[in-house]
Amino acid sequence: MAENVRDVIREAQAAELGGDKARAIELLRRAADLCRRSGNMPRAEQLLRYALRLDPSRKELEEELGRLEAMSRAGSLSAPSAPEPDDEPEPGVWALEDDTSSTLQEALREAELAMDRRTNPVAAAVEVMRAAVLSVDVSSGQEARKEEPRPSSSPSEGEGVFIERGPTRADPSLDAWCSFCCRPRSEVGSLIAGPAGAFICSACIGESGALLGGVAPRAPTARRIVSTHRPVSLELVGQEAARESLEQGLEMGMRRVLVLGPEGSGKSTWMQALVEQGRGVLVTSDSLDRAPMDALLLIEDVDRLPPAEQASLGAFLARHPEHTVLMTSRGEPASPGPVLLSDSGRLSVPTTASLSEAVRGALSALLLEQVQLLVPLQKPGVEDLMEIARHRLASREDSRLSDEVLEALATEAARSPRLGHELQALLARVPSGTWRLEVKKKGKAKPARGGRRKGKS
Repeated sequence: MAENVRDVIREAQAAELGGDKARAIELLRRAADLCRRSGNMPRAEQLLRYALRLDPSRKELEEELGRLEAMSRAGSLSAPSAPEPDDEPEPGVWALEDDTSSTLQEALREAELAMDRRTNPVAAAVEVMRAAVLSVDVSSGQEARKEEPRPSSSPSEGEGVFIERGPTRADPSLDAWCSFCCRPRSEVGSLIAGPAGAFICSACIGESGALLGGVAPRAPTARRIVSTHRPVSLELVGQEAARESLEQGLEMGMRRVLVLGPEGSGKSTWMQALVEQGRGVLVTSDSLDRAPMDALLLIEDVDRLPPAEQASLGAFLARHPEHTVLMTSRGEPASPGPVLLSDSGRLSVPTTASLSEAVRGALSALLLEQVQLLVPLQKPGVEDLMEIARHRLASREDSRLSDEVLEALATEAARSPRLGHELQALLARVPSGTWRLEVKKKGKAKPARGGRRKGKS
């Protein structure tokens, strides 16, 4: 059974996304060979160019591409200038020319393949499509034409058939990815399938329409957490001052919030609780442009982001002052700076230098300059860690630990620089059952021996 070119291209895309460039290149060469044998030389050249882009050091790819280009030039020179009389369509028959030379179709295929991870895939693909749309000559004869149509609604035997090539809803059973933003169906929702084997999500459709002009972008469905009425699986323990500071700041209209605390102090737990309450949406630095405008955006561990992503985040905050963004970072309490009073409450205004010192220089000045509110988390003590342990054990009905055991585990966790993370690891090492703390028995004192030891004669 002959191989399907589209299936081979999909395998190549999957291999590239998985980091196996060598397999992706071999699959692209196989797809190019299939296109060459079917007479689609431009498509074969396109596939080889992309394979060469993955690994420019492959000389055999350059040679193979050169041979294909030479064959294409030779074929174009030997092609007849006018069609043979037998090739003319019969009167009254729908005739649709092969769309392999269509500029728009080639642009769609190029968008499917040109997913360079170092650039913005949506912007790159849309620019290719925009150039193709603007260059299509509607009167060039590439459209379907009709000559003296017959009144019959269904074509008779031997007549040409008009094949519908428009977009369709993708099969829900396919484990497909959006060909533009490279996110899976499970994350972006339903996909639209194109005639060239590409897929696109609703967020990329809206952004593409906005870039082409005249179409308002649609709000994406990706990463949107729907508010539910179920209880929060794990609540933040303690930290009342931090809770009040966040609520007060949001009421004042603060839109750039930095939650600062030592590792294991509850930053991630707090973010997850906000998500489960339907009050926030977890996003990453590369999905900010597709995030809903009306939601509180939650970005964890911004201090772990590389400098390039921190710069991108800072640029996004500068471009979109309407977004409310809450970021978390590891760090120590910062110097409060001037303290302001008003009818709405009390507010400390830390300096950028004190913020940089608190995060130990892990965040760029461009990012810190946009922070409007600092919410510090305190280091949890033994009592707080014991309460956290009780919350975590509430979901484990088959495990019962005495207060002495909880105190011993919390004491050990408090000695660790990872605090809550260490407590979670200790609890995971306790199997199901009822456990109590072993009491070490004091050893009896050995009686002193009296008298001198007799020597041996």
